[in-house]
Amino acid sequence: MIVLYILLGIVLFFALIFSLRIKVYIRMEDELRIRAGLGPVVLTVVPSKPKKPLREKDFTYKKHQKRLEEDRAKAKKKAEKAAAKKAAKAEKAAQKKKAAELAKKAEEASKNPDESRASDKIETILSLVGFGVGELGKLASWLHTDVKRLEITVGGPDAAAIALNYGRISAAAAVLIELLDHKTALKHRPKREVSVRADFLSEKTRFKVDMSFKLRLVSFLRIGIHALIWFIKLKISQSRT
Repeated sequence: MIVLYILLGIVLFFALIFSLRIKVYIRMEDELRIRAGLGPVVLTVVPSKPKKPLREKDFTYKKHQKRLEEDRAKAKKKAEKAAAKKAAKAEKAAQKKKAAELAKKAEEASKNPDESRASDKIETILSLVGFGVGELGKLASWLHTDVKRLEITVGGPDAAAIALNYGRISAAAAVLIELLDHKTALKHRPKREVSVRADFLSEKTRFKVDMSFKLRLVSFLRIGIHALIWFIKLKISQSRT
């Protein structure tokens, strides 16, 4: 009975985890702000945390010497890491060269290449490409998007440049909304602020953006299950041929 409760608890735990949503919030007005997270935990990604203000007491002789010692230790550690990385790279290159020589010898030794293996590889690649395109489409359809605001004020050095950029940006904004509406689960808002206008007195283009993207973790579990089914079907079809 205890084992059953433990299994039930594990199932409920994973069900809770996979029901959570990956969230990304993008806002731009005076500066770009990006917040991302999982479930109730959302953190600010851009801009990064501001640096601590300089304080006079942080620049005493002892603290300065301590910082110098820390910098020297970091530089030494960095040099040792770079040397180890270089050595590992050289060893990897030597192994790769040796493997290439062995592969070349094996290829020369084989007189009757197995054509069925080549056809299996081609079939696998084509099937994988088709599977990937289909799953990306499904993943996009499960993506919940919300465009609360998309205002673009087009500026530029002269009137001709502003007019040209206005046409391009207007078309791009229309395509973006159309794409999000048809390929993702776009939240329909009766008062969505989407506009592109030209400002012939401004020398630069300004953006006011407020949008969000949400996707449940269970979507990746679905793709994993579909990938497993696709792999099993592929192996069965290859074994029959």
